[in-house]
Amino acid sequence: MSRRKFVKMCGLGLALSCTLGIGAALAQTVTLRMSTWLPPKHHLVADTLPQWIAAIDKASGGTLKVKIDPAPIAKPPAQYDVVRDGAADMSYHVAAYTPGPFEILRGVELPFLSPSAEVGSQAAYDWYDRNIGFDKEFKDVKVVTIMVHGPGAIHSKKPIEKLEDLAGVKLRVGGGGVRMAEALGATPVAMPAPKAYEAIQKGVAEGAMFPYESIKGFKLGELVDHHLTISGGLYTTPFAVVMNRKKWDGLSDEHKKVLTDLGGIEGAKILGAGWDRADAVGLKAATEQKGTVRELSEAERKRWAEKISFMNEDWIAKADKAGLDGKALLEDLKKTIAKFSK
Repeated sequence: MSRRKFVKMCGLGLALSCTLGIGAALAQTVTLRMSTWLPPKHHLVADTLPQWIAAIDKASGGTLKVKIDPAPIAKPPAQYDVVRDGAADMSYHVAAYTPGPFEILRGVELPFLSPSAEVGSQAAYDWYDRNIGFDKEFKDVKVVTIMVHGPGAIHSKKPIEKLEDLAGVKLRVGGGGVRMAEALGATPVAMPAPKAYEAIQKGVAEGAMFPYESIKGFKLGELVDHHLTISGGLYTTPFAVVMNRKKWDGLSDEHKKVLTDLGGIEGAKILGAGWDRADAVGLKAATEQKGTVRELSEAERKRWAEKISFMNEDWIAKADKAGLDGKALLEDLKKTIAKFSK
């Protein structure tokens, strides 16, 4: 073999090797660990997140996978820190569990805003992304998407139809529900969602503010017989699906595109629809367990709205203090929800 031919063949071999190396790098499988804090049978862990994760897997050709941890590595309020510090690659963080840092996003929690989780989730992401931007309150992590649960209802041992029925009732509430419960005359018992069953079982609480999925997801149907549906929700909790910033930066452009395409509004739609499915299952379980389902009347809704109108005013003041136009932001949130409701 001539020297020239030998060199040419070596050159071709090197080029082929490099090409194969690049292809292998692009096709390299990446697995992201997602921290969790909910029980394994809760719909978010058993159905809703897995459907979103399956869409990511399919879009990436099986090269980007998300694995939910088999057990919690931190309590619910610590999920943001877990991701920021790199103990997990991803998680879903409840803004209300850490009062202070996420007060603008928490405008989504305000009463009577969201008709469904699918609508509310898409609207929350769109509104926040356009008006605030995720580098303001979430600068330490990458926000993949936002989701909210279905309209917040009241589930209790005794029937509740009007304000007077709430007087002194011990209700489990999340981080944002303490002042609301007090204003409505109830006695708030603040705790993360997974503690609700035990609290009601032991008599520490007599009911809870939750979306309907809790009837099955937290097995509350075993303990309470009365369910009050509230149009637009008494509250709506936003969850931020967050990712470790360094892990995000280390992804290939192809994998970033997959998460971008299936994050944002599209991811919010998928996850919100999962919450709505779970709410439907919970409502069905409530009736099958011979629970009584009522709907808050329009007249009562107006009475309740008067009692908790300070919540809107307080949030507007916080937004103004942050250099924003709180009143205009709240109006835009309502318009955004109306847009996605169509």
